[in-house]
Amino acid sequence: MRFPKIAAAASVVLLAAACGGGADSDGGGDADSLTVWVMGTSQPPLVEYFEGAEARFQENNPDVDVNVEFIPWPDAQESITNALAGGDAPDVIEIGNDQVAGWASQGALLDITEQVGGWDASGDIDPNALEYGTYDGVQYGVPWFSGVRTLYYRADWLQELGHEPPATWDDLLTVAEDIREEYDVPGFAAPTDFTNGIASFIWSNGGEIATQNAEGEWEGNLTDPATVEAVEFYADLTNDGVSPQGYVGENELVPLADMANGQVGMYIDGGWALTAMEEQAEDPAVLEEIVAAPIPGADGIAPAFAGGSALSVFSTTQQPELAFELLTVLGDQEGGKGYADAAGFFPAYPDLLADDEYQKDPARVAAATQMQNTAFFPSTPRWTAADQDSKILPGAVLEIVNGGDPEEVLAAANEQLTTILNEPVE
Repeated sequence: MRFPKIAAAASVVLLAAACGGGADSDGGGDADSLTVWVMGTSQPPLVEYFEGAEARFQENNPDVDVNVEFIPWPDAQESITNALAGGDAPDVIEIGNDQVAGWASQGALLDITEQVGGWDASGDIDPNALEYGTYDGVQYGVPWFSGVRTLYYRADWLQELGHEPPATWDDLLTVAEDIREEYDVPGFAAPTDFTNGIASFIWSNGGEIATQNAEGEWEGNLTDPATVEAVEFYADLTNDGVSPQGYVGENELVPLADMANGQVGMYIDGGWALTAMEEQAEDPAVLEEIVAAPIPGADGIAPAFAGGSALSVFSTTQQPELAFELLTVLGDQEGGKGYADAAGFFPAYPDLLADDEYQKDPARVAAATQMQNTAFFPSTPRWTAADQDSKILPGAVLEIVNGGDPEEVLAAANEQLTTILNEPVE
């Protein structure tokens, strides 16, 4: 197995034809290697994982090597764009699960609907996550692993106050107020530039951001009473002083640093935040008191966006059948769980989450429980334009915090959302 060192994507488009991992350029002959693009950086547990995956793959394909290339996330878009233009390209590729529709619409991913339909393991994958790998009814990716956000809180403070972790909105308000009174710090952080957090409040109240009608048109749901109530509740966390003004206009990175230094009692973030807290904490002892729980919803656990990655077959591969076979080795229960464990995430197979290793490990049980309460954003390439480019939902919350009428603000946001989601895909 080869693990080339991957630098930033080249600034010029390579002119050589995509080689498809070592197959003859005319598409004939047998492959002697397949290339997998993995997003992120090489780490010893990941190298060990891919060595094992190659050994499994070579049980049926002894003469085919697996060439793994790590692409830093910031370089992913340029690398994939260059590959589409005729540069070096993979056979199998990791794609952010919220990016599948976008790259599928640009012709980067192969239609694997038939292959997935005949793959036994697909019946055990989270069906909602599997659906999120489609675009226009065509399957382009299968879930590889998932990660969710949870509620981080100061366990020592809650114990001293006689509270359990909040399970509902009412609990959240009570615990936050008691933290503020006892420790003179904000009880909860509600940054306004935080679509993932805001969405959990919406979903927990029975609301939606947008849905697709029978004709395939997207309809914004920001004016639905359940959505309005949830957005107003989130904004009022700031307006009522539960969350400080310092988080207005900010994302979750600001409260992360405060959490690491005892300056806030609770906030929402993913498991990856713990490493960042270690870098931010002035007193490492504080980190020992930071524990996670599922996100509190209106009446119970709130759904969280199931972030993560999908595995896809790149459209220019010259060995599509072999590439899909490699995908199944990486993405079946053994391969999917192996990578999730090595990378610090969770497998996309709900039944596995009931295992003791997830349910009895204090560091993982909250996220494992949260993984059984998930939701997804609109599966369209236009979601990026609506959220990351236009910041429709965070912008609406910001306006409300700044004094805007919730119903008027959300009506305007809903019109903008519906328009953007239905714009033609370029």
